[in-house]
Amino acid sequence: MTQKNGVSRVLVVGLVIVVLVAAIVSVSLLTRHPTPTTTPSSVSTTSSTTTTTSTTTTTSTTSLISVSNSSLVVEEGSQPDSLDPAVTFETPGWEVVDQVYQGLVAPNGTSVTTYVGVLAANWSVSSDGMTYTFYLRKGVHFSNGDPFNAYVEWFSVYRSLIMNQAPEFILGQNLAYTNGVNFTINASILNSINYFDPSPQNLSVMEYPYQSVQVIGPYTIAFHLGYGYNGDYPFSSFLATLTTPLSFAVDPRVVEEHGGVVANQTNAWMETHAVGTGAYELKSWIPGESVTLVKNPNYWGNNLPPSQWNYAIRPAIINTITIYYKSASARIADLKSGVAQMIEAPDTDYSVLKSIPGVNVTILPIIFGSSQNIFYVYMDPSFTPFQNLLVRKAISYAIDYQGLIKTVLDGLGVQYIGPVPPGFPYYHRATAGLQNYTYNPVKAAELLAQAGYQATLPNGTVLNPKGMPFPAVNFLYDSDSATQTYTAQIITQELQAIGIPAKPSPLTSQGYYGVIDATGNSTEYPMGLSYYSEDYTASIDYVTALVEDDMAGTSAYYNATVYNWTVQAAITSNPQLEAELFANITRAMYNQYWFIWLFVPYFLAIHTDNIAGIIPNPAGSAMGYFMFYSDVYFT
Repeated sequence: MTQKNGVSRVLVVGLVIVVLVAAIVSVSLLTRHPTPTTTPSSVSTTSSTTTTTSTTTTTSTTSLISVSNSSLVVEEGSQPDSLDPAVTFETPGWEVVDQVYQGLVAPNGTSVTTYVGVLAANWSVSSDGMTYTFYLRKGVHFSNGDPFNAYVEWFSVYRSLIMNQAPEFILGQNLAYTNGVNFTINASILNSINYFDPSPQNLSVMEYPYQSVQVIGPYTIAFHLGYGYNGDYPFSSFLATLTTPLSFAVDPRVVEEHGGVVANQTNAWMETHAVGTGAYELKSWIPGESVTLVKNPNYWGNNLPPSQWNYAIRPAIINTITIYYKSASARIADLKSGVAQMIEAPDTDYSVLKSIPGVNVTILPIIFGSSQNIFYVYMDPSFTPFQNLLVRKAISYAIDYQGLIKTVLDGLGVQYIGPVPPGFPYYHRATAGLQNYTYNPVKAAELLAQAGYQATLPNGTVLNPKGMPFPAVNFLYDSDSATQTYTAQIITQELQAIGIPAKPSPLTSQGYYGVIDATGNSTEYPMGLSYYSEDYTASIDYVTALVEDDMAGTSAYYNATVYNWTVQAAITSNPQLEAELFANITRAMYNQYWFIWLFVPYFLAIHTDNIAGIIPNPAGSAMGYFMFYSDVYFT
């Protein structure tokens, strides 16, 4: 499984220490896809629709008739980076956090554009798209018995913003701990409030209207957009950002008992422990070995009538989930022997996996591959030869895309045109009329010669022999990634064949990310492989990252017109306009050749035939393709 993203966006902001003035009435601080086709014989399914102002959500409700007391063994390649919702930024961490903690909303089954309530019973959106008001469920409590309410949610969101860890930008686009004028929340304030019996002074802070997160009542909370770095604009994918761990409910009493909130710092206890409102609770995490989850016996969803369940809040069926972290060969061996019922494995093992009796191996729709990785070649604009459009265009013709897919991915991948990833909303409309970049080494050599450089045809003929020899260029890739290693070896050979002396330049993952995530240009590695994977399931996530991030791994790309189109796409609620803007962005980037779009690998779902109940969604981190283990059962 992969990091949640290839190039990360981190907003670094300073905290202003403020002092609460006692006995205030109005606070003034010193600074401002299709649904599953099968259902278990022991389960009956009904449907209900919840409608609120500006919001309609369809939820499936499931009535459990009988269950099997059972244990599920899952095996993957990488362990969690953290169990703290404010910190984790990799798929294995989100996988565990999604089972133990809960947020206000979740994707609606297999949908990537609609949502169901989790801790929120329903919600409304203001006509200008700037305020989202959530009406919270009553009777929700953490596994230790502490109650959930609007005050707890207020704390949880501001905690993520103030801790300011790698995924903070997901919320920080639209929310901030300060209004920039007369209101600022800091760690001391968060640590001083009683969230289960707030004083009038506490309430005056949480109910202050001119802030990002406002408590309206004990079970009503409003999010006011416009205070984050996106500026005073609505954000059409705001609900998608709330499906990520950053806004999940965290017990303030537990945090306070284990060090409290500290600005710009992690909490060591929270990184290795978990107390949430979810259907599972953490039994153990043995670093480097396993995570074990068990049914939460005090789960609040147990008290709901089945008619009020949806897939995101129903009680768990399987008693114990144990996730082991092993090599690919060990995982496949355990699947064969029956030790494991679900495993994660690369596409290159597809044929082997398909030959195992009693095992279901499904190639998921390409949107699941896109949510994991879209690969491309980046080029540094400060490297003089790359400033020539003819050179960049020549490189696009020098690469055998279909050969890469066949050789590197065993044919299990697709070529694509970015930045909207294939399978995501608007992809086909964004790429209408465009053809994938094509392999034509003759054309590549001719363009390189036109650019003033010596070039070589496939038959060995040298074009423009009196031209400049192309300077040597380091081609960066992640040596810890088999996909990148194999791809880089092939591409550098293809570039060398036309007269570009590209040198394979491997770095381990840590060094690799240090280069591609660095702001600005990379003079040492002006060319290489990069990728992006979703932070939240929305096309704008990819477009924003690749258009607005001034990083080496995104070619330090900036175009004022494309940037303005991106801003408009982020704020519009008009699907037709959003599609047109994505098409404009796609065509502009296509013709500029700063990104050489390569391929998207397919993603495999692998489990024994007696596993059912999985509801695939690309937002899911469980095995990389579904949200909740609580829906899974044995047939």
